Amino acid sequence: MRTISQIILHCSDSGFGNAELIDAWHRERGWEGIGYHFVICNGQAAAHNAYNAATDGLVQTGRPEMHIGAHAKGHNAHSLGVCLIGERRFTGMQFVALQSLLRTLQKRHHIAPAAVLGHAELDPHKTCPNLPMAWIRAVLAQPA
Repeated sequence: MRTISQIILHCSDSGFGNAELIDAWHRERGWEGIGYHFVICNGQAAAHNAYNAATDGLVQTGRPEMHIGAHAKGHNAHSLGVCLIGERRFTGMQFVALQSLLRTLQKRHHIAPAAVLGHAELDPHKTCPNLPMAWIRAVLAQPA
């Protein structure tokens, strides 16, 4: 069993998608499959699909937690990758799901809010997840 000490947040950099589509994108790059452990949907699975409220905030599983991800070079061995579908705008339901998922993962793996990081905090060439990480950590530091 591997030790998880960080959770790294990402965005899909697309206005649509889900775990199945990201899996296909990553396989096209020659990877084994989806590099993230979790995907939080925004209600739009494909580019031309209508919004689906039932899938807005849906948390999908990607790689199993005990498998090393492919989402943050140099940090994959000891982290979990969480990807929000979107570029710079995310839905309220995605934030509700994100907070719930992060709290669950923090408790399961004994991870402090300070160890919840945005991909850009580890790679200066990235902007992902395009979220105010200090705010995310402040929310996680408050009692549920």
